[in-house]
Amino acid sequence: MADRMIPKAALDYLKRKSLKPAFSYRDVWNEEHATGFTVAKAMQADVLQDIKDAVEKAIAEGQTFDAFRQKLSSTLAQKGWWGRRTIVDPVTGKTVEAQLGSSRRLRTIYQTNLRSAYNQGAWERGQASEAHPYILYRIGPSSHHREEHRAWDGLVLPRDDSFWTAHYPPNGWGCRCYSRFISTATYVRLKNDGVIVPKAVDGSGGGTIPIKTERPPEAYKTWVDARTGRVERLPVGISPGFGWNPGLVGRPVPVLDTVLTKAKANFPAQYDALARTLMNNTIMAERHRSFIDRAVAKQVDRRYLDPVGFLDRKTLAHLAKSGGQPTSNVISLEAGLVQSAKNDRHALKGEKPEREDWYNLIDYLLDATVYEDGKDLVYLSEKPSGFMKVVVTPDPIKGDALHGATFRGPTVVTMYRPQDAEVDRIRALKKVR
Repeated sequence: MADRMIPKAALDYLKRKSLKPAFSYRDVWNEEHATGFTVAKAMQADVLQDIKDAVEKAIAEGQTFDAFRQKLSSTLAQKGWWGRRTIVDPVTGKTVEAQLGSSRRLRTIYQTNLRSAYNQGAWERGQASEAHPYILYRIGPSSHHREEHRAWDGLVLPRDDSFWTAHYPPNGWGCRCYSRFISTATYVRLKNDGVIVPKAVDGSGGGTIPIKTERPPEAYKTWVDARTGRVERLPVGISPGFGWNPGLVGRPVPVLDTVLTKAKANFPAQYDALARTLMNNTIMAERHRSFIDRAVAKQVDRRYLDPVGFLDRKTLAHLAKSGGQPTSNVISLEAGLVQSAKNDRHALKGEKPEREDWYNLIDYLLDATVYEDGKDLVYLSEKPSGFMKVVVTPDPIKGDALHGATFRGPTVVTMYRPQDAEVDRIRALKKVR
């Protein structure tokens, strides 16, 4: 892996991760790895920082594992993070004998981070290229492959197929699988010629196999974490903690924007109904609730963007007449707004949105009356519990979203419960929708 060129976006993604000390790898789960760098049993910030710095250096310089291990093992040994130690599990309160640093653990750290960084960067490049509409799944060089991974070797599916949400590699500890974005011409060639299968480590096998173009039947297993009580439903073949796509985390906004752009171009009359259906479904609601919970707990980067709405045709037409044409139809919410001190100021006036209100933001935007207030759009939603005001600026936001994926488009800048006098003022504004 070290001889592969690691994209700059992948290295930047790693650099932006904050330190997240944890006793067990299960304490930092799935998408939390997108913003947190963690190593099980590395509870000291300085030790964790040393490991992170070493991983970044290895990725930036293309270091071999031996070079990575030689430097880092010496540093960790000097700080006492090496060998077996008796420590207390902060969750269970039990004293356990735990393995800290070792050559084997460093190899796992090295390989897992390099593969995740490489695959995340490959996803970024592939999604940015319209010339590569398919993804090819391959198993890497190994003498021991999981049977499910072997069955996926040579699978080719469209890059927007939901299969890649959970199955984009790596898919387990030590997994050497990888994926390639391919062009339509390559897809046709592979259908005719098949894919080359390298010989196994022992020299057996090899040759070619036909590609698979049908999505595998869905099969799931229930996994219970005895330590935390967490229950998770995982696709068979995916190890616990790997059921997520590092390229998709932090990218739901641009991904949804691509879908809405295509819907508007191909089905202009049905655009509003299609967009409403995409936003108003159980999967979107559950994903959004999870985002709010993690934002409140500050488990995601404050710059993380979540899609919460869309600009309908009337609003888009109004903006066009006003000389403004947003670069995206998706309305996004930044995690930082949920965490903002601005909410405390609203609390003093009895206007602060509750967590349930953040959960319901998608519904507020779907059902609201929209007004023009200067350059902003004011969404006024009336519910049995009272009014909710949501202000959206259609002007491009500046900066990078998580993972280096630049997004510039409409964003929520504030949300609170307006008092009666303000409701009257809003209703006197120019109505957009």
